Amino acid sequence: MKRLVSRLFAAACLLPLLAVPAQSAAASTPFRNPLNPGADPTMTYFDGAYHLATTLGDRIGIWSSPTLAGLASAGERTVWRDPDPSRNKQVWAPSIHRFVRPEGPRWYIYYTASDGVDANHRNYVIESEGDDPRGPYHFKARIADDGEYAIDGEPFVHNGTMYFAWSGPGRGMGGPQQIYLRRMTSPWTTTGSRVALPADGGCHEVREGPTGLRGPGRLFLVYSTCDTGKPDYQLWMKSIADGADPLVASNWRQHPGPVLSRNDAAGVFGPGHNGFFRSPDGTQDWIVYHGKTTSAYTYEGRTTRAQPVVWNADGTPNLGRPLALAATQTPPSGDPWASQEPGATRSYVSAEQRHHFDRAPDGSLTHWWWDPVDRTVRRDVWGGPIAGRPVGYPVGAEQHVFARTPDGRLRHWWWTPGGTVRQEDWGPGLAGDPTGMVTPNGQKHVFGRAPDGRLGHWWAESDGTVRRDTWTGGDVVGTPVAYAVGNEQHVFARGSDNTLRHWFWFPGIANNLPGLDDWGAVGRVHSDPTGFAFGDQQHVFYRTADGSLEHRFFDHGDWVVRTDNWGGAVVGSPFALRQGQTQQVFARGTDGALWRLSWRPGGAVTADRTTGGATTDPVALAWRDETHVLARGADGSLVDWHWPPSGGAVPTSWGGQVAP
Repeated sequence: MKRLVSRLFAAACLLPLLAVPAQSAAASTPFRNPLNPGADPTMTYFDGAYHLATTLGDRIGIWSSPTLAGLASAGERTVWRDPDPSRNKQVWAPSIHRFVRPEGPRWYIYYTASDGVDANHRNYVIESEGDDPRGPYHFKARIADDGEYAIDGEPFVHNGTMYFAWSGPGRGMGGPQQIYLRRMTSPWTTTGSRVALPADGGCHEVREGPTGLRGPGRLFLVYSTCDTGKPDYQLWMKSIADGADPLVASNWRQHPGPVLSRNDAAGVFGPGHNGFFRSPDGTQDWIVYHGKTTSAYTYEGRTTRAQPVVWNADGTPNLGRPLALAATQTPPSGDPWASQEPGATRSYVSAEQRHHFDRAPDGSLTHWWWDPVDRTVRRDVWGGPIAGRPVGYPVGAEQHVFARTPDGRLRHWWWTPGGTVRQEDWGPGLAGDPTGMVTPNGQKHVFGRAPDGRLGHWWAESDGTVRRDTWTGGDVVGTPVAYAVGNEQHVFARGSDNTLRHWFWFPGIANNLPGLDDWGAVGRVHSDPTGFAFGDQQHVFYRTADGSLEHRFFDHGDWVVRTDNWGGAVVGSPFALRQGQTQQVFARGTDGALWRLSWRPGGAVTADRTTGGATTDPVALAWRDETHVLARGADGSLVDWHWPPSGGAVPTSWGGQVAP
């Protein structure tokens, strides 16, 4: 941290009007396993998101998230449910792969299924319609069928040729006892005779789930041994040198002993049936596997975990020991920094439900939520009266909401599953609408304009004690925006001179006092700012005097603040949201429409708008792969605009009444 702080003050001396925020030594928020309650995981990182699939039994589903930690709360997207009764039961072990075809890149999911009779299991493959791992998909083929039990098939590439590996009967035993290989002529066809690949293991039964991992000069084939219900289910490994023929069994080297096995001290049993994936920046290999927390013989309780692969000096992969569920890990390299987007907001997702809070015409704090189970909007009142607009955020399964009372006090409401809404007073000194964030340690922070125009800050200690201080150095107009970047806190606000002001704090900062720098934009900021963090960048948007949307972003790679203009003709304050690698900003237009301006890497800023306008400034949330924008409609009710990537938002009234 000393080096980074030195860089900060050196830059501040050289550029007093364009100082830069301090970079934390720990840029990524730690995560903990499990990532999913399912077994037999497969994972890939593509187009700004992790995509995970596990065994579901009657379908294939994918969970997607821009962060690895986010998979634990992501919703399932069902991508395949086969209508054919001969192959739509006991659907196991999906494995997802991408291959480039003459018609363009396509995704293939290999899986095992039956008609309900275990002995009738065979390997199948579905193909995507385009270059999206989330589909849609169509059935492609039964693959590598020798007229007998076959499971856990997936391809690997060696010497530029595709091969298919799977598990079937062999070695004089029934069930998945033998690994077989066959050359592939396409992602869905094989040719030639199958080759049995002898494979050692810690138990006499089961050799299954073979999956490839490319290493320096060799291909490693990692497979599971022992009955998956046993605590001794584990991973073993064979490898073959580049240039050698995989269909010659003697070309394969058997590595002695398990490469991943039970860790009693960490409470991990039966680790196995794995996949491999690369980190977002392509510099690391990671393993995803299932494990359980009991040494009892059972198939229940297997959950998805992930941890990094370390490469030994001899070029072999070291999978390590399976980590305890309570262990914290640094996310894969290039994993986006975890942050609230953009910190506290009136709309968010909790437990797969979409929630929105707002002030009703009578001043009450009103709560709307949409439940995906029955697809119904519900509404209740949490209290009041309040002034201005509330903000909130989920903390685990809890929901927390903050608002200003008419006499200028900060009020906190919260709800826990199975309980009732509770509230408490966080004290006086708030003259504007609040904003806030949750830091990685679960601490709740709230910021807002104080009566003297300075930036007020409230936070709750672990014992529940609420404290307040003032982040000095500049005045605030309107409502600030705040978010956490790892263990850093960042707050942006409009100054009385229409300048973009930036406060920041991190553990170990000099005198424990927040810093303040000026991102420029003197005279250009004519709305409340909005923004988010992504990767090594921080982004802020605001409306200029001519109604266009201006964008400033800071890159921690070169410590430079850059500016571009996204155009548009908007009024009020915009709202920015990142969804995967797509950046979107929503605002009311001068034409009465609701505008969306969006950008993806490699492309230009695009704009589209609705025909029906919002009468309050909008907020947005990402739910699964959908974007939803919420604001007060022309009749005063709360309206949800579902905005697909192709444009053409569809409005749905959530009812109730929102104060102007």
